[in-house]
Amino acid sequence: MIGNVSTPSVFVYDPTDYPLSWLEDQGVKVTLGVPIASSGRHRRKWDPGELIAAAKGHEALLGASGAVISPEVMDALPELRCIAKLGVGYEVIDIQAATERGILVATTPVHSEVGVVAEHALALILGLCKQLHYYGPSYIAAGGWKDPERMARDVAGSTIGIVGLGTIGRAVATRAAGLGARILAHDVRQLGRVDGIEMVSLETLLGESDVVSLHVPGRQPGDGPLLGERELQLMKNGALLVNTARGNLVDKGQVVARLNDGRLGGYAADVYLPEPPPPDDPILSAPNVILTPHSAAWSRDVRRDMTQMAMENVLAMLRGQTPDSVVNPEATTRMRGNLV
Repeated sequence: MIGNVSTPSVFVYDPTDYPLSWLEDQGVKVTLGVPIASSGRHRRKWDPGELIAAAKGHEALLGASGAVISPEVMDALPELRCIAKLGVGYEVIDIQAATERGILVATTPVHSEVGVVAEHALALILGLCKQLHYYGPSYIAAGGWKDPERMARDVAGSTIGIVGLGTIGRAVATRAAGLGARILAHDVRQLGRVDGIEMVSLETLLGESDVVSLHVPGRQPGDGPLLGERELQLMKNGALLVNTARGNLVDKGQVVARLNDGRLGGYAADVYLPEPPPPDDPILSAPNVILTPHSAAWSRDVRRDMTQMAMENVLAMLRGQTPDSVVNPEATTRMRGNLV
């Protein structure tokens, strides 16, 4: 026990879609700030003041991207010791600020997520290549048929560039290679030789790829987009871009401009900045796009596995342990002690 804390507690700021009774069975009080189940409608992000008022007194936070955990939020929650993030992205959390304050942040890189996200990315790639954004029921009902200006692209023999060769990037590469594509990849880590994949610089990948697929973490506060004006200009004329990673990886204005003038042959995205995009967001009316509502990992198995891992992360961090998926282990040197 530390101070007056006898029963540590976690404030849950996003739906988990699975019960949290396991955590309660371990002696941790669970406070739900939202319904346990998703509604099918987007829930607005927490106002910082509302989040602070609701989470006051809790030692842990658990949620996805429904709140921005800024330095100001952390300072207003002096009892906060750890954050369990659902999913692998953590751009909504200021990691440097968390580390400076001794707050551990852990994500949920569950194995079950890898395959479903890779499948989604490949579906978007195929959808763009096969012109599924153009052909459809309304097109046929209006009298349209095979358009000579809208012939499909062959995946076999094409070059697909994978930016970020983590588990999901590798899974996409394996699947695309199975369709006969040449695979280029770029990663900030020095990975050396990877069978069946040509490791190249980002500039080479952008210049040679017919399709570019993004699989890297989102940008931290203050960072610019990974693909800004200069990088997008390096892409082949008419190339396709697929983003199932994070919306802030691309300069949306530049993407829309290149779609409108045809320099970008198509864009498929499951992620946006902001999320969800407002009704007047130009990406929603741009030509040659396929858009899905951040649903790549929207699977019952994945949600169950993420929730279980998040609960295990919370318990471990409250006990002063460091889960394998902690993104800022250096924060342990500043932690104030164990609570469980």
